[in-house]
Amino acid sequence: MPTQDRSDFGRRAVLLDVAFWTLFGVLQASNWWLLSPIRAFFPSRLLPAALFNAYLWALLTPAIFRLAAWVNPEHGIRVRRMALVVAIGLGTAAVAAVLWDSVHGLLRPGPPALEAPGLVPPGLVPPGLAPPTWTGWDRLRAFIHWYVPEVLTFFAVLGAGLVSDTYRRARARAREAARLQAQASQLQAERAELRARTAQLQAQSAELHAQLAEARLAMLRTRLNPHFLFNTLNAVSALVAKDPRGVRDMIALLSELLRHALTDTREQEIPLREELRLLRLYLEILEIRYQGQLSTAVTVDADVQEALVPNLVLQPLVENAMKHGIDRAGGHGTIEVLAYRNGDDLVLSVRDTGAGDDSAAPPVGEGGVGLRLTRERLAELYGDEQRVELKPAAGGGTTARVTLPYHTSEDVRLAEEAVPNDA
Repeated sequence: MPTQDRSDFGRRAVLLDVAFWTLFGVLQASNWWLLSPIRAFFPSRLLPAALFNAYLWALLTPAIFRLAAWVNPEHGIRVRRMALVVAIGLGTAAVAAVLWDSVHGLLRPGPPALEAPGLVPPGLVPPGLAPPTWTGWDRLRAFIHWYVPEVLTFFAVLGAGLVSDTYRRARARAREAARLQAQASQLQAERAELRARTAQLQAQSAELHAQLAEARLAMLRTRLNPHFLFNTLNAVSALVAKDPRGVRDMIALLSELLRHALTDTREQEIPLREELRLLRLYLEILEIRYQGQLSTAVTVDADVQEALVPNLVLQPLVENAMKHGIDRAGGHGTIEVLAYRNGDDLVLSVRDTGAGDDSAAPPVGEGGVGLRLTRERLAELYGDEQRVELKPAAGGGTTARVTLPYHTSEDVRLAEEAVPNDA
C-alpha cells in the first residue's frame, strides 16, 4: 500500500486530529454521565475511559486516512482492495474493542469483568449490584456491544479520509489548472506581444518599402523630365531658321507645358483629363514642327476623364511613335490617342501610321529611353496589375498599349478610410 505525501498529514493535521478526538472523548464521557445509571458512583472513571478510546482512534486516524487514499474510487473500483479494506477495518475494530475492554478492566473497582452486559460499562457496576452469572452467549453479546461501535467508528473515519482525499485531489487539480491557465495566459500575452511586434515590424517594413518605391519613382521622374525637355527643345530648335513665328508659338506652348510637367509635387498620379491637357500641348508643338505633315487625334471616353494615371505617361508613347513611325516616314503620318475602360482596367493606346514601307513593329523590349523609364515607373506603381505592349497595327504602323487598374481619387480616399489607423 503506497503512503501519502507527509505533507498530507502534517503538524496542522495532527493538531486537528488530537483536538477532534479529545472533543469526541469528552462528549462521550458526558453522554455516559448523563444517560448511565452509574454516573453517581464512578464519575471520575468515565472521562479516562472515554479519552483512552478517543486517543486510540486518534493514533489510528493517519493510517486510516492513508488507507482511504489507497482505496479512493478515483483510482478505479477494485474488488480485492475493497475486500482487503473491509478485512482491515473488522480486524482493527476487534483489536480496539479488546484494548478498550482491558483498560476498563483496570479502571473498574472489582475483579469481575463485563459485570452488567448491555446495561453499564464493564468495571463500573455500582456497589451492592450482584455480578451476574456469565454464559458464553452473554460474553458474546458484551463483545458485540463493544465491537459494533468500533466497526462503525473505523468506517466513519475511513469515509472522512475518502472525503479529505477527494477534496485534496480536487484542490490539487484546481491549483494545477490555475497554474496551467496562468501559463496559457502568459503565453497568450507573449503571443499577442509578438503579433504586435510583428505587425509593427511589418508596418515599418511597408513604410520603408513605400519610401523606397517613392524614392525610385522620384528618381525615374527626374530622369524622365529632362529627357522630355531635351526632346521638346530639339523640336523647337529644328524650326528656328524655317519658321520664327512658329518657334515663338512653340516656346509659348513649351513654357506652359513645362510649368505643369516640372511642377515639384509628391503626387505620382493625376487625373487623365489633366494628362490629356499636357499631351495636347505637346502634340501642338509637334504639329507646328512638322508644318502640317503630322495630324493627331485624341479620342477619350467620357467615363474615364477622372481616372488616375501617372503624369507624363502618354508623352513617351507619342515620342516612341514619332521615332519609330513618323520620323521614318519623313514626318508624314497620323498619331491616334485612345483612352477607354475595359472592365476594371483603363486602356491607353497610341497608334502611328508607320513608315509606309516597313510595317514590322519593334520587339516589345525595344523602344527609347522614355518608354523604358515608363515601364519601370508603371512596374513600381502597379506591380503585376499593369501591362505595356507594342504590337503591329492593322494597316501599318505600331500600337503602344498601356493597361492600368482603373481607379479615381474617390476610390483612393475610400480605400484610405477603410484602412484602420494604428497610430
